[in-house]
Amino acid sequence: MLKQHKFISFVWGLLFLIVLQIFATPEPVFRFLVPAFLLYVAVVTAYNRWYLLQAQKYNFWIALRPMLLLFSGFGLFLIIPSQFLRGLFLIISVAVITFFEIILGNFAENILLNETLLIAFGLFFSFAAFYQYTPGYGFLYLAGVFAGSSLLARSFYEFTPQPASGKLAGSLILGLFCGEFFWALNFLPLHFSALAIILFNLFYFCLILNYYYLFHILNFKKIQFHLFLIAGCSLAVLIATPWKIIQ
Repeated sequence: MLKQHKFISFVWGLLFLIVLQIFATPEPVFRFLVPAFLLYVAVVTAYNRWYLLQAQKYNFWIALRPMLLLFSGFGLFLIIPSQFLRGLFLIISVAVITFFEIILGNFAENILLNETLLIAFGLFFSFAAFYQYTPGYGFLYLAGVFAGSSLLARSFYEFTPQPASGKLAGSLILGLFCGEFFWALNFLPLHFSALAIILFNLFYFCLILNYYYLFHILNFKKIQFHLFLIAGCSLAVLIATPWKIIQ
């Protein structure tokens, strides 16, 4: 079963490339691309649920993570400007999707954290870019940031020693926090990539500190370390990015 799952995982990664390449060459045709991608996500999600049930590891929040990863990758694909970079991104995506599909059901802390940060990076970059290029749908992007952050945090907190209601409340608070910061950051005259990285840093800071709190290991040194870490990263981004005048 494990060998078959490895092969099928590679197939899912390869199909991600094929679906996006067929319906987005030379430019995305959304009336075909979006339905084809949603069908692909539905099939992968159904298979993951079946696999986890067979392995006796099924958990709704863990099964949700591959879906969030696919949507995150899809959003990044849409904002890449050149065909060459899109092709390179799709090749890398095959390896990333295959890897996380193979280890599906592995509940190691480091793997869950890295996957969470990878998904958050793609989601924040995508919504920040969408807001800059098509600001008329700002409410939808705000809702997307809230929903994505909340679901991602809830899936990450699944194996913490807290009741479900507490984990849900913490995830919703983090989602609201990210949504508010996303709204506020867009008033800054910065490129969307800088805004996305700042939001990503804030998400990571709140996510990891709340994680320590849920495990009852939060202390001043941990707060200080992560605060200095995100402050340094955010400062580097602000220094490196050009400011623009809003017309």
